[in-house]
Amino acid sequence: MKIKLLYFFFLISFFHLNAQQFQYSAEVNSEGLFFSKETSPFWLHSNQRGRIDEKTNISGWLNASAKYYLSNTTYFELGAGGLYQDGFTDEFQLDESYVSFNTILFSVIAGRKQKPELYRGLSATNQNILWSLNARPLPGLQVYTPEPVFLNGKDGVGFKASLAEYLTDDERYVDDTRIHHKSLHLVYKASGKFQITAGLQHFVQWGGTSPDFGKLPAGFDDYLNIFTGKEGDDSVDGQEANALGNHLGSYEIYLDTQLAGYKVQLLYNHLFEDGSGRVLRNTPDGRYGIYIEDIHQEKWVTALMYELYYTKNQSAASPTSDGRDNYFNNNLYRSGWTYENRILGVPFITLDEDRFRVANNTVLVHHLGISGKAWSNFPYKLLLSYRKNYGVKGGSAAAKNNILSTYLDVELFRNVVDLNLLLGSDFISDDSPNFGVGVRLSRKLL
Repeated sequence: MKIKLLYFFFLISFFHLNAQQFQYSAEVNSEGLFFSKETSPFWLHSNQRGRIDEKTNISGWLNASAKYYLSNTTYFELGAGGLYQDGFTDEFQLDESYVSFNTILFSVIAGRKQKPELYRGLSATNQNILWSLNARPLPGLQVYTPEPVFLNGKDGVGFKASLAEYLTDDERYVDDTRIHHKSLHLVYKASGKFQITAGLQHFVQWGGTSPDFGKLPAGFDDYLNIFTGKEGDDSVDGQEANALGNHLGSYEIYLDTQLAGYKVQLLYNHLFEDGSGRVLRNTPDGRYGIYIEDIHQEKWVTALMYELYYTKNQSAASPTSDGRDNYFNNNLYRSGWTYENRILGVPFITLDEDRFRVANNTVLVHHLGISGKAWSNFPYKLLLSYRKNYGVKGGSAAAKNNILSTYLDVELFRNVVDLNLLLGSDFISDDSPNFGVGVRLSRKLL
């Protein structure tokens, strides 16, 4: 009898221990939209993680994940998600499908995983001017440091780094285009209230099969060249083509501090696509911003973000042999800096009516985001964006206009399901206004 009792308690302890090692989560969402024109207002479809396109009326997605903890800070994660949306897409897709290994010092992700939302969703581009939440995540392999690694404890000098290789599986001009990404940032943290981060993001579209030149260079030596940014031989079959890829990059500076109970960040992203941009000859093009967050969250305004986007210079004073820069466009990789007909970077740079080529990349944008709790019961997010569009190099004057885009997301109640009201509008200088309304239902299953 004693042996049986000991065995019984051993089984209970074993399963309790393993239950603590596993952590599960699952969530289901659905969204319905109605709008006054053929396409929805800008913020109802932009930065929606590829789940909503310009003509979507109905969208739904289900995501689930399981974590297995080896310790409090080290774990494996397996995640998957399905998505359906009507509109241009009108099909079932994988929203996520990944496996990851995570530690304090580094993380590895294989597959397709949605990126975390930064700045409470108030930024117009989230992480970087070149890498937003505007498209579905690309499948690939990522290795990165989730937090700064300091050389001496928890402050002083440190670094953040990442390396990723992505594949494209969408319909595009150059099939099977590969995307290389790396970043390196130096970090200096003087105390818990001051930190400065400065570094570089580098992206390259390379390889693939062109309808004009066939298979493009994609060997190991070619990879070394695109990794280091070398130009190499830029001809294919005797014809001029950017054979070693379409390079994009951004210099970044972030300054974080705390003042009188507020977390404050000042940020700057400089973007470049060629040698003139790398030596700052396209200044002042880039993203400038300030983010302020109240430590106390139960207020009408708990976070505020202002961003200025400017891309009017494009190396006008020192053009390349092909003339001025042409952000997010490329002569060989004609689908440009897109995935599934959505801009990968800041969504103010927009496509033409066929959703194929970038039709407007010369912009001046003032963007404001505010979040808080109305009457202490209704969390909300408000976006206001005023932009002046100046078209694209060699494009028509039709793209030139002024647009004020608004967006309001209010959580009306949280119970068996969470219900959010969505309101969006575009006021356009040369056209009638566009209004949209929607509801989002969500529920956590685990």
